[in-house]
Amino acid sequence: MKPHLLFLTACLLAGAPAARAQLVGDMAEAAVALAPPRVEQAGKRAAYTFESAGVAEAFNGVVVQGFADGADFEGWIRFEETDGWGAWLPLYVVRSATDAAFLAAYRSDTFRQGGRFELRFSTKAGGGLHLVGAGVFDNRRDADRLAGAAPGAGAKASDHLFPPVMHARPAWGAAPFIGNPIPLARPSHDYITFHHAAGFGATTLDEGLQQVKNIQTFHQNGRGWSDIGYHFVMDQSGRLYQGRPFLTEPVALKDVPRLVQGAHVGNNNTGNIGVCVLGCYHPPEGANCRDAITPAALDSLVTLFAFLSNAYGVPTNQIKGHRDFSSTACPGDNNYPLLPQIRQRVQDLLRTGNQPLGAATLDAASDDAGVVRLAWTFLEDNGITAYRIERVYDDEAAVVFEGEGALPDAFTDAGLTRPGTVAYRLTARNAAGREQILAAAQVAIAAPGDYVLAHNFPNPFREATTIRYFLEQDGLVTLAVYDVTGRRVALLADAFQDGGRWYARSFDGRGLPGGTYFYRLRVDGFAGLVYDKTRAVTLVR
Repeated sequence: MKPHLLFLTACLLAGAPAARAQLVGDMAEAAVALAPPRVEQAGKRAAYTFESAGVAEAFNGVVVQGFADGADFEGWIRFEETDGWGAWLPLYVVRSATDAAFLAAYRSDTFRQGGRFELRFSTKAGGGLHLVGAGVFDNRRDADRLAGAAPGAGAKASDHLFPPVMHARPAWGAAPFIGNPIPLARPSHDYITFHHAAGFGATTLDEGLQQVKNIQTFHQNGRGWSDIGYHFVMDQSGRLYQGRPFLTEPVALKDVPRLVQGAHVGNNNTGNIGVCVLGCYHPPEGANCRDAITPAALDSLVTLFAFLSNAYGVPTNQIKGHRDFSSTACPGDNNYPLLPQIRQRVQDLLRTGNQPLGAATLDAASDDAGVVRLAWTFLEDNGITAYRIERVYDDEAAVVFEGEGALPDAFTDAGLTRPGTVAYRLTARNAAGREQILAAAQVAIAAPGDYVLAHNFPNPFREATTIRYFLEQDGLVTLAVYDVTGRRVALLADAFQDGGRWYARSFDGRGLPGGTYFYRLRVDGFAGLVYDKTRAVTLVR
């Protein structure tokens, strides 16, 4: 066997168990073990044949998930009959628009039980093929086309929560629903379930539209469902797409449409709203499954969950991951641990809402002394009674300024010590206690290439002024202030200090006469004096 085929077999055996579980949870009712592939090579083509174990359950469909390099790729299936193997039948294959992921399925009106099946895939030689799982399903168990249930109740419009902008079904060219849709709530909406697509990533609008269409095509034509299984789909940039149709179209999401039952959690679809994030977030399945949800997508997801929770009456503790209902990896190891944070953020958003309290700009700029100067202006005021400026620095948030009303102002932040990126956000509050972030900015604090004793500010000053300095290396630091006669009037620093950071000291001039003073920084290193600098400062009376 050639080296790349040995590697392929090893990947298959190592990746199969967790991935099969995920596949079973998504679209199959029972996992089926596959033996390592038989590989045949003829000219520029390679064929991979996988033989299944015997299938105990009755089934009329097979679904397969994998990754295959290159677009020149086909698949077939055949079943074990009483007199040997049957004819090869084509698999229905849907490829991801942005990566090597694929889904394949076969479905018929014939029900089988107890026998085996074989899968065969043909690719260009050396192209590479990796199956992550296979499973079977029985369409007779699908409740997707049933009709006649009573409509659900309890949905309500919100006056302070708005959903993300949604790209409706016509935008992605949705095929019509097959059969008769039934209401999701019978009688209530009970869960919101978080999924990932296990591939089929998308970061742009065009990619997102194509991937949602691809998923619908496979769910309808490969799996045999009435429509795409999810109610909502989100791409990796946070764009929201409508999945299943609403019971009455067209209706905007903000108007709280009646939802149709989906097909996203086996035996738990009644009253369960399904939301799927495109991409693959389960690292145990290999290099194709290492996505991390972006901040934009997480923010959009929290906003959607909060809107759905409020509009359809789903408690925040009933926001679940797919694996909470069945043996599956979905929504992936990178996503599932985020659920406690998501629930808390949803609770916060339910309290504060996202109806705009106003609009504002926030500008931030740093100087050579590592000082940040902030300025902000309110462009719109919808009842702002107070606001604050927060600094996010070294993974810690701190309030650096608070104000009342919606008046423009400015602030100088001299409390930064280490080089790096610092972020600021302006948060407004109304009389009812609702809070919103209206503006944000970030700025880089540079690391000087040498020792620095910066000009104090303000200068001149009346009561106190700030002196900042940067140490290139560790050293014994002395910072003192002298009057014009050379008499020391203040000792601001006299200690060993770490290098590679900024320091700030306040000089309080109250009790001193007006006039000119001098502040001097001396740094002694292991080899003696390494820095000695003096600057003048003016105290005004």
